This record gives sequence, C-alpha cells and structure tokens, in this order.
Amino acid sequence: MFRRKAIDEWALDYWLLQSYAKLCFRIYYRKVEVVNKNRIPLNQPVILAPNHQNALMDAMVLVCKTQFQNVFLARADIFKGKRMTRFLTFLNIMPIYRMRDGIENVKRNDQVFEKTLQVLHNMHNPLGLFAEGNHGDKRRLRPLVKGLFRIGLQAQEKYGNLPAVKIIPVGIDYGHYQHFRSTLFVNVGEPIEVSSFNDTYRENPVLAINQLKDSFASALSRQMIDIQTEEFYDLYMHLREIFNDEMREELGIRETTLASKFRADKAMIELLNKELDQNPDNMGSLNMLVADYQKSVRKAGLRDWVIRKQPFSIPGIGLSVLTKLLLLPVFLFGFLNNWLPYQFTGSRVKNIKDTQFHSSFKYVIGMIAFPLWYLVLAVIVAFLGAPAWTVLLYVILLPVTGLAAFRYYICLKKLLAKIRFTLFRNNPEMMHLKNTRNIITGRMHDLIKRQKT
Repeated sequence: MFRRKAIDEWALDYWLLQSYAKLCFRIYYRKVEVVNKNRIPLNQPVILAPNHQNALMDAMVLVCKTQFQNVFLARADIFKGKRMTRFLTFLNIMPIYRMRDGIENVKRNDQVFEKTLQVLHNMHNPLGLFAEGNHGDKRRLRPLVKGLFRIGLQAQEKYGNLPAVKIIPVGIDYGHYQHFRSTLFVNVGEPIEVSSFNDTYRENPVLAINQLKDSFASALSRQMIDIQTEEFYDLYMHLREIFNDEMREELGIRETTLASKFRADKAMIELLNKELDQNPDNMGSLNMLVADYQKSVRKAGLRDWVIRKQPFSIPGIGLSVLTKLLLLPVFLFGFLNNWLPYQFTGSRVKNIKDTQFHSSFKYVIGMIAFPLWYLVLAVIVAFLGAPAWTVLLYVILLPVTGLAAFRYYICLKKLLAKIRFTLFRNNPEMMHLKNTRNIITGRMHDLIKRQKT
C-alpha cells in the first residue's frame, strides 16, 4: 500500500479498491437511485451523516455512491492487532473508544477528535459519521449520540460565524436489508450550517449541541422512512407494500421511481400518524385486518403483488412459459458456472445472529469469492486447450449469465405464483384474499377522504 501523510489525502490504492467496490456494489443492488447529490459541496468542511440500519452497507453507500474518499469513525474494538489496524487505516477508518473499552482508552478520544477536526479543516474529503451510534433493524430514527455535533461545533470554531462546516443528513432506504439484487434509495438532505449555532455554543456548549442535535434529527427524519410507533410498526410496513401504488395515484404521482415511492410512503406515514393520534381504535381494527390478510397471503404461498395485479392473462402466461423454455440454456449455463461461489457466499452468513450484518458479509465475501472462482474456471478452460479469445469470452460471460440466471429464477418464481393464483382463483381462499385486500384499500381511501375534510 502507498504511504499517505494524512488519512484524508487522496490515495491511488484506495481509489483502485474503491472503483472495484463500486462495480460490485452496482451488481449487488438491482436498482440504485441517488437524489440531490449536488447538495454535497466540494472543498468545504463536510460531515455526511446517514441513518444507520444495515451495518457495513450504510458506510458502503457513501463509499460507492459519492466521488469522495470519505473518512469514518468505528468502534475501537475492531482495531485488533497491527495488521488489522493498518488495513482499517488504509480504509480511512479511525477508532472511537467507548466506556466498555476502559477509561484509560476513552481518554484517547481527544486525539481522535483532533484528527477529525483536521480532516474537516483540510477539506480534502468529507467525514462520514453515524449519529445513531450503532445500527438497528427497524426503519426508524433512533436516539442520537452527541459526538457528531460536538465535532461539528468544535470544527466551526476556527471559522467563527462565517458559514463553513456543514452537516448533511443522508437518508438510506433498502428495498430489503439482506436480499441480493434488492433496491437502494439514497436521499441527500439540505446541508445544516453549523455556524448558525456558533453564538450559542460560545455561551452554552451543552445547549448548542442539543439544539444542533434536534435540528439534525428533524432533518434526517424527513430524508428517511421513520416509523416511530412500536405497536403498529408492522402495520405501517405492510401498508407500504399494499397501498403504495394507490397512494401515488392519490398524490397524482405518475412515475414509478424509488423517489416517487418514497414520497408516497412518507405521505402515508404522516396520514397514519394523524389517524393514530385522532382515532387509535380505527388503527387497531385496521391492524387486525392487515395482519389477517398477511397471514392468509403467507399461508397461500403468495405475495401481495399477486393479489394486486390479478387477474392474469392466460395467453400472457403461456408466452412467459415459452420464453422460459427458450432461455433455459442461458439459465443453466449461468447457474452451473456461478452456483458454487453463490452458495459459498450465502452459507457464510447463516451463523451470524445479527441479520443486519448478512448483506455486509455477502457483499464482501462475494467480492473475493466470485473473481477467484472465475480465475479457477479460466485456468481450467485454458488448460483444456481453448484459444485465448475463447477464454476471454467465457470469463466475460460468467458474471453476465450469472445475473441473468438469478433474474430467470426470480421471474420463474413469479410465473409460478401467477399460475397458482390463476388455477385456484375462484376457490374460497383466493376470494378471501381479494376481498380482504379490497377492504383494506377501501379503508385507506376513506381515511384519506376523512382527513381532507
């Protein structure tokens, strides 16, 4: 690894690894949308502060979806041994010590904070900090720790009341935390000018930190899915799936981007929050109705989209079956050549109790396992006497057909679900699902009308 004078300086070796990580990141997620990236200024002291729900992947969002070589803080207990410390430092990560690390180590945070201030003052790359401290498995903003705001205000002291240090809330929303080829929506918020709190900080540091913290919490909440209710959390999540299309229609949103779906979810959450305050009994009955529907959907071995999109055209199903048969050789080629590293990657996470780490491990292990496997296959094909161009073409086709095989598998599952519903569409179980869903959407439309008046 090349030597750098400071952790925030641009480094070629980091850039090379970052470029490869970006490629793997784009493969891991089927669809990624980033909005308002232009809100991140260049050559200014910037703290990028996302919500924290998906372990390492939250940091990788900043690494792979911005052009910077961001500097991060991480808990000190992962800095074990000289090699690990050097590697984490190479990744632009600095340790932060907690009380559980011992009081003598907590004192070392003063040196760490000095380095973070230097990073901000150098203005080479942003500082990436998670205000929630640790990750959670719910789509909500959790209590914030004060370190981020203390760093921001201390860094601002150098500039007085002149606009300088900016804290930028970044909302991250995953289509699914653990699934490969899921979706990712990144929502960059308006920068918070730390200078606005500078006068208060000089007179009352604790008050200024709390005011900045509250301002940031409100800003970050607007950029993310923030479901604060414990009792009806599952209800909100299920309605995001059931009612998003119709909520977009209610709002007059025609596009089907991740950003438009996010807007509809935010509007629906606000709607449900008001109903929870005004008519909690109605929320209780709606919750039981949705819970019964979800239980029935799972029992039928289906997903909500099947009930939403039914009925299905018989000729359309027949055409899909024919297409699957024609593409079967492509699926088999991609499946057989990629099955081993795919299974190996998935098997490594089975014993990890914290499921929020699953996608992180899949991503990192996959970055290593798939290229090594492709190299092994390339050597075997070359050893069998294939010409160089054939080996090259084969290696290029491996990841392409692997992704195609995965897509084929997903589409096949959806086709089987359509066939299953169509065959049994008139039995009591399916009729119950359709009727219950209609009741749920009807209740939601009534709720919207009631709150408009």
